[in-house]
Amino acid sequence: MPERQKRVTLKDVADYCGLSRSLVAFIISNSGYRNSTPENRRKVAEAVKALNYRPNTAARELRARKSSTIGVAMPMSGTGIYGNMALELQREIKKRGFTSLFSFWGGDDSEELHAQTLQTFFERNISGVISWDASPCFREEKIPAVVYGYRNEFYDYVVLDEEQMIIRALEHLKRFGHRRIGILSVGERNRFFREHVGRCGLESKPEWIFELTFWSRRPLDAFGKFYRECGGVIPDALICHSDTEAIAALSSAAKLGIRVPDDLSVIALDSSFMTAFLCPALDSFDLDFSEITEQLVKLLLARIDEPAAPLRSVRILPQLVHRESVIDCPR
Repeated sequence: MPERQKRVTLKDVADYCGLSRSLVAFIISNSGYRNSTPENRRKVAEAVKALNYRPNTAARELRARKSSTIGVAMPMSGTGIYGNMALELQREIKKRGFTSLFSFWGGDDSEELHAQTLQTFFERNISGVISWDASPCFREEKIPAVVYGYRNEFYDYVVLDEEQMIIRALEHLKRFGHRRIGILSVGERNRFFREHVGRCGLESKPEWIFELTFWSRRPLDAFGKFYRECGGVIPDALICHSDTEAIAALSSAAKLGIRVPDDLSVIALDSSFMTAFLCPALDSFDLDFSEITEQLVKLLLARIDEPAAPLRSVRILPQLVHRESVIDCPR
């Protein structure tokens, strides 16, 4: 087995260029830029390059009591959307010179996992948090935080413009002659649907507005329950919370003998790249994960730099893409 290469230390750099360890440390950290000569800075730069020196960031953080790590607390729903979001967040955080620490929660033990997530962040002395939950713990621990998906009065946040998404979905269905509309979603999306379905000249019924249980929702069961609750009398079109519910609706509808889009048009509010490869390909609001994650990281770094600045928020309206799951209403 080859011998493990010894890590180059700050002392090695100091010995190489014939300077004191403290001066080398100041020059490398830029703290002593004004108090060091160009010649000494040149010597240190050459030594760092020659020895391939890489600072021990963990030790530096312990000494400074300051971390270069950003925590990400997000649900583990098992959907492609969250996987794509995690990947883009990791890329964006790395691009800004930080490392990322991810922690996930969800399912029956969601509360316990969430508590463990927060405790892990506190122990690691992270620089800030990107969270899917507006926990008061971040304020109590004085940790800069930005929240995704929830408007709130305590933290900076990034949200989708859900009201406009609902309006555009309704108008999209109306253009294809649909009049009777249902929805499988949660919270504000269902509320916006109730507010705007009539204003758009369309109709719905209470049994066509299905409230999903967010963290423990079982998308494969949702359409079946929806079908039973409306007594088998389905609307012309169905708006689904995300591609997960829409895909499950396609599967369940086929088992019930309901043809999509011939008997029922379907549109997904949140979606990833997979919607284009279904049969039929889904009409959907395609999320730009790079835009969302860029805004989240940008807001958090601004909050880290200016802890007392006024709260900021960003609202994003995804693009609605017409594919194959919405067609002219035959009725």
